[in-house]
Formats: sequence, structure tokens, C-alpha cells
Amino acid sequence: MEKPVVAANRPIEVKLEAGKEYWFCRCGRSSTQPFCDGSHKGTGLTPQAFTPDETGAAWLCQCKQTGDEPYCDGSHKAVSDVQVGQPLQLGGGAPSAEPTPEEPHVAFIHKLAREGAGSHGPMVAMGVPRQRLPSWDDIQLMTAQLARSPLLDGAPVATELVIGPRAKKPLVLARPLLVSDMSFGALSEEAKVALATGAELANTGICSGEGGMLAAEQRANSRYLYELGSAKFGFSEDLLERVQAFHFKAGQAAKTGVGGHLPGSKVTEAIAAVRGLAPGQDAISPAHFRDLATPEDFRRCADRVREITGGIPVGFKLSANHIEQDIQFALNASADYLILDGRGGGTGAAPQLLRDNISVATIPALARARRYLDNQNADDITLIITGGLRTPADYVKALALGADGIALANSAIQALGCVGARMCNTNRCPAGIATQDPKLRQRLDPIAGAERVGRFLQAATELMQMLARACGHDHLAQFTLEDIATLDRELVTMAGIPYAGLGDGRE
Repeated sequence: MEKPVVAANRPIEVKLEAGKEYWFCRCGRSSTQPFCDGSHKGTGLTPQAFTPDETGAAWLCQCKQTGDEPYCDGSHKAVSDVQVGQPLQLGGGAPSAEPTPEEPHVAFIHKLAREGAGSHGPMVAMGVPRQRLPSWDDIQLMTAQLARSPLLDGAPVATELVIGPRAKKPLVLARPLLVSDMSFGALSEEAKVALATGAELANTGICSGEGGMLAAEQRANSRYLYELGSAKFGFSEDLLERVQAFHFKAGQAAKTGVGGHLPGSKVTEAIAAVRGLAPGQDAISPAHFRDLATPEDFRRCADRVREITGGIPVGFKLSANHIEQDIQFALNASADYLILDGRGGGTGAAPQLLRDNISVATIPALARARRYLDNQNADDITLIITGGLRTPADYVKALALGADGIALANSAIQALGCVGARMCNTNRCPAGIATQDPKLRQRLDPIAGAERVGRFLQAATELMQMLARACGHDHLAQFTLEDIATLDRELVTMAGIPYAGLGDGRE
């Protein structure tokens, strides 16, 4: 962990509003002192959330040495002018609780002892860091040469994906990539519309997220997959005439089992209108649907959707926990497609306790789901995987493991302009994507952003086609386990990937 930088050797007076959440910069690197702008990325330091009890002026620390964060306690008196702009951690007083390899959780324990748990404990953004997951980079592609010939450069490679082939009105995408569920509220309106427009430019779809239908987003995309969450924010049957697929949200990898909470301070008039709430009202998603419990309950609702829409595909979004049991539930409920979110899948805000301790990693989760569907002779159920996939090579390897399609969240918003500050839960996104702050939202150009997203989806598909030619395939759907191998014995065991060495790799 790096030392904080002294932003100034004097406090700064700010006006605070009672009940509003603020994020205090602890690294000293923010250009919007004393508040966080994401500059802490890579330092090991994180911003401090605080909510004032009263409206009024307050003096906040800029030297970053205070023992009463975020407020000044006079520590700046020990900081000289020459130390401004330099890393500093004053050594006086009691020792601080810093994580070590031997005691990595000491700071967390001190935080709980100091502040209590709150509703669900400390909140974090994004998914489990990639380096803590089984790596797609440890899977190699086995390209063709003699026993099977590669295709020549320029040979056509088909890319379309049909979602819900058994439905009366299946959804056809030009490529097996689509934008995943990210709700309006977690993302700004500009970001949502830009993602939808970019997906439309690439002739593919976008999922709504559980926050309800943002009309401008829906109008921007003709392949709109509507997600119904447990709170049913803003849902009414008349919306169904505007969607091309529909799925129930059972869970997501980063926070299944506890529902969700968007604080009232973030529920703007626009978000309130979409979600059917009053401005400033907390948006609470219960842990499960209150009126849907059994497969028969969900089947009746699914059949009603099909009746109104003329037969669009109806599916489920599942987190990777009790994989086989939950898939069987979805099959019994008449699912046409599944979106499976593996450990590594992100979120705008999640309890750290859950994000870091639940869900099966995406690679073994996908392998288990594919095997179960095959064993149930359910090859007409579209399997879409999501959670931690970033590059065209990742996408192709997922297809080889048995995915029919890949839903992109992080890579989609990175194409839009996300810099990976991992502070989506603070409402201070420096790229104007995961925020409702009007000033920060101005940083995102939705027209240019849409073009970037469309270009990324097209470029990624072209690189996937190149890999298909190298493996001798004329359709992206032709990738199988025969096209991949690994030297990682754990991947052999957890995902059934062929071993690249002698033997079966299970010794």
C-alpha cells in the first residue's frame, strides 16, 4: 500500500448537505479535493464514505494525516510546505492497522470494530479482481494445419446468434456478443443510451438491467432484452410490446441472496420516473420475487409474456451458485435462454462480504452448465455466459467451452470510456459512466461513445473470425473442446479442458 500524498498543509472549508453521501479522498491524488475522483487506482488506498448528520460548513483534511477522517484534527500543523505534493505518513502516535501477508485482514477487523457492519458491511464496486480467478490466459487454442486445414484469409465466417430458437419469435443477433444487464441508476442516462446505440450499430442487443426500462435506451436498440428484477421497478405489461426478449433476474455473481439498495440520494427525478418511485426514495430490491416462487409460478408469468408479445424468448439470469439445480428450475419454468453470471462478474455496488465470498468462477461454471444442459438434451436452450470476460480470445475460449453467446459488461463500458477506477459505488465515476452527478456526466460524449462501442464489437468479432479461420471453422458456433487445451491441471479438473501434456492431467 502506498503512502498518501499531501494535497495541502491546510484544511479546506466545504458546505455539506445532511443525509447526502460523500467520498473523501484518502490518497491525496484527487484533482477535486477533498473529494475522490478515482485517482487512488493502484495505490491500495480507498476513499472514505461519510454522510453528514447536519447541513452546514465543515473543515475537511487535505494533509491526509488526520486521525478523524474526513475532518481536520490539526495534524497539518506538523506538515511543512516542502512536504506538500509528496507521499507522507506521520509516524507519531499509535501504530496504524495496515494489512500484512501474515495478517491480511487486520484493517478490515479494525474497520468493523470502529464503525460496525452497517446494512451489509463495506460496499465495493466491480467484480472480484481478475488475478484472483482461474485465468482464461491459461487456456490455449489448438489451431489447424494438416489433420484439419485452416481456412484462407478472407474466407467467410458466419457469426449470427439465435436466442431462443424454439420460441415463436426468436431473437437473431449479428454476432454472439451483446451488452449485459447494467441498470439505469448504476449507469448514467448518457452511458445507457450510448451503449444501446453502439450495440445497434453492431446489429446486436442490449439488456436493460433490473432498474426498469429507460425509454431513450429502448428506442436506440431494436434487439432489447428486458430484465425483470425482484422489485419489478416500473414494470407494466404495456412495456412488453417494445422488447424482443425477456428474462427474470434470479441473481448476479457479485451479490446474490440479499437483494439490492440504491440510496435515495442517488434516486434522481429521471431514475424515480423509470422505477416508479418518488425522487429521493430509497430503491429496495428484495432478495427474491414476492409473488413468484415455484417453477409453475414463473411458467405462468412467462406464458403471459409470450401471449402478449406473440412468442418472444423468455429466460433467466442466474448467478453461478447451485448451478445444476437452478438450471433445472429454469428448465421446468420453460426457459428459452439462460444468462449465467460467473464469479468475476461485476456490479455498480455490492457488499464486499458477498462479492468476495460467493459464486463459482466463470470457467468451471460454464463447463458445468454446458454439461448439464447436454445431459438434459436441452441443446435448444441458448446459454449466454458473462462474468470477467474481456478480450476476443476470452470470448472464443468461452464458445469452445460451450457458450452460445457472451454478454459483455466491463469490456463494454471500457470501450465506452471506463478507466477501471473501481469506484462505481461512490457516484464519483471520473469517466461520467457510473454516476448521476451532472458535472461528471458531462465528461461522457454519448455520440462518440456509441461509435467506440460499435467499433469495439465489430473489431472483436473480426478477431474472433480470424481465430475461427485458424482453427478451420466457418461459423463461430463450431468451436468445441477440441479447439482448446491447457497445462493447468486445475483447469483440467474443474472444467474438463483437454490436457496439453502427457496423460490426462489429473494425476
